[in-house]
Amino acid sequence: MPEYISSFTTGFGEIAAGALPRLLPGAETLGVYDGLIYYAYPGNPKNINQVPCFNNSYCVLRLFQGKSFQRMVNEIASTSLRYPVPEGTFRVRFIRGNQFAGVDRQLSLRAEAAVMKTSRLRLDRLNPTTELWYVVRDEGFGFYGQLLRKREATEKTLHPGELRPEFAYLMCQCGNPTAQCVILDPFAGYGSIPAQLLGHFAFGKLHVSDSDPGKVKSLKQALPKDDRVQVSREDALALTGAADASVDLIVTDPPWGYYEPIEDISLFYEAVLGEFARVLQPGGKAVILSARKEEFSCAVENSGLFAIDMTIHTLVNGKKAGVYVLAKTEV
Repeated sequence: MPEYISSFTTGFGEIAAGALPRLLPGAETLGVYDGLIYYAYPGNPKNINQVPCFNNSYCVLRLFQGKSFQRMVNEIASTSLRYPVPEGTFRVRFIRGNQFAGVDRQLSLRAEAAVMKTSRLRLDRLNPTTELWYVVRDEGFGFYGQLLRKREATEKTLHPGELRPEFAYLMCQCGNPTAQCVILDPFAGYGSIPAQLLGHFAFGKLHVSDSDPGKVKSLKQALPKDDRVQVSREDALALTGAADASVDLIVTDPPWGYYEPIEDISLFYEAVLGEFARVLQPGGKAVILSARKEEFSCAVENSGLFAIDMTIHTLVNGKKAGVYVLAKTEV
């Protein structure tokens, strides 16, 4: 069975592995690492490119244990390989950990020659149609693979503070929504989370709100029309549109207090949690992102309204953050 490796946002290994059978029916997980999943998949490789939580995906041509780039290239150069994308143009890249690595020029030339010897691919170092990656991981293994999908560079198209689609998807997956679920995002912002819920998850109703009238207007224009979705202007500290115990799941990214005029972020979080506890049904859950990890954890403890089921330590635009899965405690 063909084998593949896909990368995803650091910290979400358990979530990505749990979602794989649904996203790629027939896939078999072979290993889960920090920000990386290794799996076998018998289906069409094009399906892998449609998985919403993957960043880069590769067809694994050779797996190595404890190898250096020099040894990896020498072994590939002495082997005849079948490339899943056999035509077009290519370049070779070397990755150590999660960073591009420089190598000796002679080694790079040898790696390029090995590709041209066993394929119809033509060298283009500037704008190729495919890439061959030598990757060495900190876990003590490496692989040689052909890139199937590269993460889109959306930094220039996203608004400041807007979540990447892959990250928003993984947050939604943490909540494990069901077809009858009533879901709330009261800090919807630019709509990253509602867009993923609408595009990839089953639910009964979705309440989308924000206190900024400009963002609410944009949300109404951007989100597809759906009778299950209500978009409104609401203060998350006083959700007048949500009745007591009317919501099953909250997935949201509240302010972190770095750019907003919030005098005491801990007290703000406690107030938010109080309102969330009011609208959530018994046993309801909240999935919340914050870079103010210490303050948020203290707010959860001080509120006494929720238990932390899971904490995912991750990065958002290079900043350390946490995704917290909270369960409403029984009174």
